[in-house]
Amino acid sequence: MGGDSSKAERYRDFFDLQLRFAEAIAQRMSIPIAEAALLYTNLHRRFGLGDVTPDGRRPPWLEYARRLSALGTHDERADWTQAFYAQAPEEKRTFPDHVFGCFYFHASVESEIVRLHFYNRDPQGPLSKARAEERQRELARMFDCVRQRFPHVTQVEGRSWLYGTEAYRRLFPEEYVRSRVPAENDRRFQGMSRWGQFLDRHGNVKPALKDAFLHNIGRLDPGKLWEAFPLPSFRVSAPVDSFYECYGIRA
Repeated sequence: MGGDSSKAERYRDFFDLQLRFAEAIAQRMSIPIAEAALLYTNLHRRFGLGDVTPDGRRPPWLEYARRLSALGTHDERADWTQAFYAQAPEEKRTFPDHVFGCFYFHASVESEIVRLHFYNRDPQGPLSKARAEERQRELARMFDCVRQRFPHVTQVEGRSWLYGTEAYRRLFPEEYVRSRVPAENDRRFQGMSRWGQFLDRHGNVKPALKDAFLHNIGRLDPGKLWEAFPLPSFRVSAPVDSFYECYGIRA
């Protein structure tokens, strides 16, 4: 299998962590390793396949899953994951016109909720104090877009480990950050709202969090999988009007 070798190395340690989590789940829950990798890792998205849907498995994932299931050791599975990732397409946003710098959102005419997401696209340090004003300008442009294109939206929701950091919370309306509660009893493990905590701004795995995670995996509780992650993920929500007021957006 061909592919970009430099790309293949980009997330080697990150994928290694995810595979170890999937292997522990497969063992404790007596499910196939490919099923654990699909449901409890970020790999499907990293392979450029988008969100996991209940209506079946896409052919590229089936290719990856078949080989993964046939391999007997962690190192073999890690090597196969890197080789597959090397030839996979880059991740694509479902709504590329909803991207504003380090932020993007999900919204539709069918829902009154806009969901806020973050992705590091700033090599200068996305959450540094020096870049805080730029982040808020991005948010202002984004919510101006929301108001114009989705005027029926009434609520904003978010979910991420980042709401545990002051550097991220300071970018948002006080009402929004005050609402945060730990995302426990949550079975979604496919996004960066949990996995993102392991990467620094250069895309490298943070050693201290890696060690803590591997320790936690060793005593994994299948009924409380979120407890394996060193940093909790939080849910937040607030009326969209609080964002319009915060960023000075007028009708």
